Amino acid sequence: MLVICEDCAKKYHIEESRIKGQRAKFACKACGHIIVVEKPVGADSPPAAAELDAAAAKAGAASVQPDRRKTADPVAAAAARGRGKPFLLWLMAAMAVGLLAVGGSFLHLYSRELATLLAQERELRSLALALSLKEAVKTSLLRQDSSLITQETERAALLPGMAYAAVINEQGAAVAGLFNPQAGFDSRFIQQVKEKGFPVEVLAQNGLKAGAKEGSVLLSIGGLPVHDRVLALGDADGEIHIGIPAAGVGQMARQAMLSQLFLVSAGLALLVAGLILFLADWLVVRPARTLTNIANRISLGELDLAITVEGSRELRDLGAALERMRHSVRIAVERLTAKRQ
Repeated sequence: MLVICEDCAKKYHIEESRIKGQRAKFACKACGHIIVVEKPVGADSPPAAAELDAAAAKAGAASVQPDRRKTADPVAAAAARGRGKPFLLWLMAAMAVGLLAVGGSFLHLYSRELATLLAQERELRSLALALSLKEAVKTSLLRQDSSLITQETERAALLPGMAYAAVINEQGAAVAGLFNPQAGFDSRFIQQVKEKGFPVEVLAQNGLKAGAKEGSVLLSIGGLPVHDRVLALGDADGEIHIGIPAAGVGQMARQAMLSQLFLVSAGLALLVAGLILFLADWLVVRPARTLTNIANRISLGELDLAITVEGSRELRDLGAALERMRHSVRIAVERLTAKRQ
């Protein structure tokens, strides 16, 4: 019967007839591992010979010896595992991930809601400007003063944040119209407007349907996305168009992100994170280092070194438990020394 040691793979040839009972144990001569041999079913079991008895005796002797694999030096085992990462590093990593997750979610929701609010503000602003220009144009129409219509249209077009303002008569011709040069239109487009006049065909994309009084749509004019608002002057008096750059909404959102309120909030978050790190260092890290230093000195023989720890309640309780252990060890050492003497 061939038996192989599970640890060192050393082979042994054992006769089945020499096994007493159903199983036998013996220690490997090479590594000391305890080998259990079970007798095959149906095999004879005569009394074992002296050779297997000796192997069993060695197995019994080895069974009382401690397993060398399980009694490794704990200091060496801890050194092999490494010291690990500092607690503050783990805490900083966790706080950084948390701040990024919370801050990213907040910024995403804030920017989305802010864009919606700014779009609504753009709608209201364009409607208010269109109504204001409509009233001025209607008064000028009653007076039949075309120069006043042109002045009011130019005044509306040159307001901050405006792209253009235009008045279209019932025949579809431009009574007055002006593009704001500060809006960011393509220079070639502005030059074409100066040469050919106001491009009424562009505003026709947002023309009022029969019976409609107002409307709004996003147009692309001169390389610039523009929110166009149109109002009817009357039943058959023409239309008023007010344009506001749509890109201004994103710019306003970015400015809001960099506002003092946002920067102060970010600064307060960093200040709170720094305060948490300081408290963790003061209440946990420093007392733990103190306990480590004292334990190292006691392990070197300074049994009279009292353990006193400041910090959180848990670490103070740990220090008190270690102090009781140190006191017990010192008394035991003193007793052993007295017996030897």
